Amino acid sequence: MDERRISVADFCFAVTGPSYLHYIDRSGAFADFMTEQEPDFHVRSVLDETQVLGSHEYRERGICYEISFEGIDCSYGKAGNDIYFDMRSPDGKSVLVLLWTPGSSEVRSTAGKYPPSMVRFGLWMAFNMLCITRKCAAVHSSVNVCDGVAAMFLGESGTGKSTHTRLLRERYPEMFLLNDDSPFVRVYDDGRVFVYGSPWSGKTPCYRQEKYPLKAMVRLSQAPYNRIALLPALQAIGALLPSAPPAFNYVDETSDMVCDFISEAVSAASFYHLECLPDTAAAELTYNTVFRDGR
Repeated sequence: MDERRISVADFCFAVTGPSYLHYIDRSGAFADFMTEQEPDFHVRSVLDETQVLGSHEYRERGICYEISFEGIDCSYGKAGNDIYFDMRSPDGKSVLVLLWTPGSSEVRSTAGKYPPSMVRFGLWMAFNMLCITRKCAAVHSSVNVCDGVAAMFLGESGTGKSTHTRLLRERYPEMFLLNDDSPFVRVYDDGRVFVYGSPWSGKTPCYRQEKYPLKAMVRLSQAPYNRIALLPALQAIGALLPSAPPAFNYVDETSDMVCDFISEAVSAASFYHLECLPDTAAAELTYNTVFRDGR
């Protein structure tokens, strides 16, 4: 069966299915992430959509989390012994369903013709389902790299993550963007934490197949002043949790994995809360505190 092997966070994901392969081949985002290494995980389009939708397990599924984007309705929860994720196309004519047995190295997907936005999000979700078992997940953030280390800037949409990282790069040209929306963070068994570029980067195309040690995480909030404070561990965990894949928090099996991942990530890096204006002074405060350790 035809497949593409994608390397993200030093894991290899073998992907099959015409819709997925068509999207991967035509999206420049995946070009630098192609690999020939042996797969750690598989995303296989082996399910018949009609059979899945008509099955007792799917019809009696427990919906735990729902979200909509670009007219696409999504839900996440339990279907029998599996965790499922589905997306309904805006015209209502197709449903992309992912099924995953927690802890397994394979996500099964329905095979059909799906809009690119569904395929893109389906791949992102499948990759996260698989790598969360290995203390790795995408974190909604913008990431700058300076002097060989990475700092992640977190916050809800519209809080100014991209603006702040841009101001930092303009003020300090030696700094560069690793990813502007969905980098992957991986915790290694020895406690080291790395941030990886990925084929998903929001509205700013930045698809670097690179990794850097995580130095700090910064949660932004808008304010009429500039102030930064180091957060204690418990507050740091609470500040990071909303930026991990949110659906995972609503099913016990994945919620436990996310909690383990977040707890170890915050123990390996400094975590700050930055209240700021969208100005150069805020960038200078961040640079001196985060990258220069207060010097």
